Amino acid sequence: MPIATNGTHIGSPVKTQTPVQEDDDDSRRELERPVDVKEDMRQMGQRQRVTMILNSSEFRDELDAIITDALKHGPHPASLISLQQISELLLPHTSRWTTVSSLSRAGGSVIVPINDIRGVDSTTYSKSERLLRCKLASLYRLIDLFGWSQGIYNHITARVNQEQEHFLINPFGMMYHEVTGSSLVKVDVAGNIVDPGSTTYGINRAGYTLHSAIHKARPDIKCIVHLHTPAVAAVSAMKCGLLPLSQDALFCGKISYHDYRGISIEDDVKKLLVEDLGPINKVMILRNHGFVACGETIEEAWKYAFNVINACEVQVRAAPIGLDQLYLPSSEQQKRIADVLQGNINEASDDKKWKIGELEYECLMRILDNAGFRTGYVYRQPLIRTIDKSATFKDVEVPPAASSATSFVDAGQTQTEPYSPSRQAQRTTEWRNSPNAYLKKEIEETGTLNPKKVTKWVPDTALNHSTPIKIDTKHQFAPSNINPKELKNHQKQMKDDRFNEKISAGYQSKILENAGWEDLTQMKEPHQSSSEPIVVVGAASKGIIKRDQQNNAIVYKSYYGQNPFSHMDDDEIEKYKREVEQNQIRQQASKKNALLDEIRSGSDSHYDDQVDSFNTSGSGRGK
Repeated sequence: MPIATNGTHIGSPVKTQTPVQEDDDDSRRELERPVDVKEDMRQMGQRQRVTMILNSSEFRDELDAIITDALKHGPHPASLISLQQISELLLPHTSRWTTVSSLSRAGGSVIVPINDIRGVDSTTYSKSERLLRCKLASLYRLIDLFGWSQGIYNHITARVNQEQEHFLINPFGMMYHEVTGSSLVKVDVAGNIVDPGSTTYGINRAGYTLHSAIHKARPDIKCIVHLHTPAVAAVSAMKCGLLPLSQDALFCGKISYHDYRGISIEDDVKKLLVEDLGPINKVMILRNHGFVACGETIEEAWKYAFNVINACEVQVRAAPIGLDQLYLPSSEQQKRIADVLQGNINEASDDKKWKIGELEYECLMRILDNAGFRTGYVYRQPLIRTIDKSATFKDVEVPPAASSATSFVDAGQTQTEPYSPSRQAQRTTEWRNSPNAYLKKEIEETGTLNPKKVTKWVPDTALNHSTPIKIDTKHQFAPSNINPKELKNHQKQMKDDRFNEKISAGYQSKILENAGWEDLTQMKEPHQSSSEPIVVVGAASKGIIKRDQQNNAIVYKSYYGQNPFSHMDDDEIEKYKREVEQNQIRQQASKKNALLDEIRSGSDSHYDDQVDSFNTSGSGRGK
């Protein structure tokens, strides 16, 4: 077959285009591949390379030589450090936070939300308990993401309230990344389940004994974190304990130690555990086991746990050098640094509104929310840009309103009219003609023994023409010496009365108490003449009285009269009831006797009439 100068077959031009098309398909398929699939493919490639290196003969020979040299010359630190460097170089290290970020970019559909208290479940818990559940479940997720969890073991508890001594704990049987706000179990101090949550799991009673003992002895502690990571377990096995080598160790302050005796629920063990912790310390290391971090808030407990784990990792890495080669600060320096780190000195920070661990915990909650965990955390300082309202905006000097209209010119151009305070004052105080004339008079009240003078504006009937009156103020015709906020205060008082259920809906007028209006109009005061009938009436408000009678109205200070039976006990009230019943029986008997007497008297008179009529008729027949 002929071959061209470029190396392709002349007789088969189609074959030259096929590889290019396949490459385009592969590249397009690579671009359209999801992010999580790409991450899995990358990790698979790393595993293949590691497997190839581990299976190679060169690596086996070098590793055998290192181990043989370590066995011959003893546990030399250099050999251990070199072995650790080889493991760090070859083994893949994938951070949990990298996985979280990749899942958030992929859409976060595989993440179980933390705040799942919705619908009917939200009415079961109070608002504070809902926030506490979401915050505690978020702490379980953080510990899992940091790699500190150990399956379904270890516990974190939080106190719900001080009155009932209820606590929240994870259900025994769920992984840390499965814990949600509704799945947490509410128990009392004895470990009895009060609310099982949204799952059917119970709790680890043996593991809860440590938490219950500390919660019962320390009411100031709200959250307890109990973990045992490898680094902490290694430090707990050292006789020297946790040394103040790093800033994280100095932050923990004074640390307590307890000789762990295994899982036990005896009272003597609980008492010894509380005595070892002490009344002030927040961190306690359990020998050959792990540690306990306590805090007045969930954020504080997390901060102590974070620092303890970091301090133990630093000590484990520095221990091969030799404890005698380590530099330890003095006790004064330790106290000084601990006070500065915990914010007890004013020079440490100008911002005093944050407690221990709150600022860092809020940052971690923001990372979880951005990754799609839906923590339900209430941020004290959200990332919202604030606008300075005091700044002057140059875009619009005058707001678009009818008052900002300008005077127009014939040419179509506008000319702004300058604001003049003197012109405005002249407009408000200008002379105006009134169609009527009024006189200012002081009239005495009527219907009272001590009448007061009331200032009123009355029409001037003597003038036949209108009189110009200069309006000085807009309240010129309003009565003087009054409180301008009287109406507002009255409205506020009415709202308070309705809110406190002092009054019910509808009007509660007390004008017509025991008599009709016709009867009241006929009543007169002794000192009043017949031409001006004045009636003293009672009402709850002067606003519902006729204008002629407003000055004579009496406003009741209380809504109801005093109960006449309030000073009597139950025996006196029963005695009073019996007397009333006896009086009623006597009245009924007297009425009955009177009726019988009337009937008898009526029958006797009827008999006498019949006798008289009979005698009259007999005498007539005899004649």
